[in-house]
Amino acid sequence: MILSVLLLAAVQPAATSVENEIVVIGRRLNSISAMVGKDKKGRFTCSLDKSSGNINLDKRLCKTTVRCIRDGAADDGAIQTCVDAEKPKLLAKLRRELKRSQP
Repeated sequence: MILSVLLLAAVQPAATSVENEIVVIGRRLNSISAMVGKDKKGRFTCSLDKSSGNINLDKRLCKTTVRCIRDGAADDGAIQTCVDAEKPKLLAKLRRELKRSQP
């Protein structure tokens, strides 16, 4: 009984830490703007006005924005709606990655 309580106590701080990090990154994510264009060969390019603090999430945000445009979102409002709909999935994937990387 005592051992299980100690094990639970040892696990909880890591889980809490990941959730706190997700909240902070999620707030940052909501303030990032993506700029998408095309190069001379017609390939999409993407840059962000700032970072979420996680390079993989930044890359996924660009890919998501480009995918929204490819799928037909043409104006800023439609692109924003599409990207906003995908943000929970982006954060869920990040959450899984962070939990896997915890000791």
